[in-house]
Amino acid sequence: MDAWKKKIEENLLAFYREMVEVCRRCGREEDEINILFATKYLTGEELALFINLYQQLRGGIVTIGENRVQEALSKFNFIEREHSGLVGQFRKIMIGTLQRNKINKALTVFDEIHSVDSIELAGAINRRAFRVIPVFLEVNVSGEKTKQGIKMDEADGIIKSIKKLNHIELKGLMTMAPETENREVIRKIFRRLRQLADQYDLLTSMGMSHDWQEAVMEGSEMIRIGSRIFQI
Repeated sequence: MDAWKKKIEENLLAFYREMVEVCRRCGREEDEINILFATKYLTGEELALFINLYQQLRGGIVTIGENRVQEALSKFNFIEREHSGLVGQFRKIMIGTLQRNKINKALTVFDEIHSVDSIELAGAINRRAFRVIPVFLEVNVSGEKTKQGIKMDEADGIIKSIKKLNHIELKGLMTMAPETENREVIRKIFRRLRQLADQYDLLTSMGMSHDWQEAVMEGSEMIRIGSRIFQI
């Protein structure tokens, strides 16, 4: 585990050095961007070690993204049981596909849900929520059949409808770019989401380990980083 922790530390430090340089090139400040660490492949013990390491190196609250409700609950319960000092030191975000039968549990486990991919899911969450839950709406900007999310031509109506729901706070929009080496194509996708979000004064979550630089350059307030840190 010591070797694992050392490699994660190296990756984390290298990533933030790169982040500083990318921000410098596009005229942004590093603290404008919230890093969501995608930790679905980490065990509960590894997640605890990472949170502790992050606090040592960076300080403050770390944002964690998990894909599956039950697995996330198991990890969070482990941390509460074995590393109680870390409770309250991380934000818990649902980033995976949310099945209808998992909504109730997700509402008790996560602070925010960043994978609302339809007006139907938003309505189901709203009906079951016992508090106002912040969400990000997933938009399929590229139009790829393999990607989830609402269509661009439906976005205006759906955004307006979600904003009317009593128990949902629509914080932002998220998208994933096509898997391509053409960086301009990626930037174009991110730019379109940024423009849509600006119309409604919403945040954006776009960019992952392979295309986060383009997302930062196009103004994203949140990026998801997983393999860049944890693939060792």
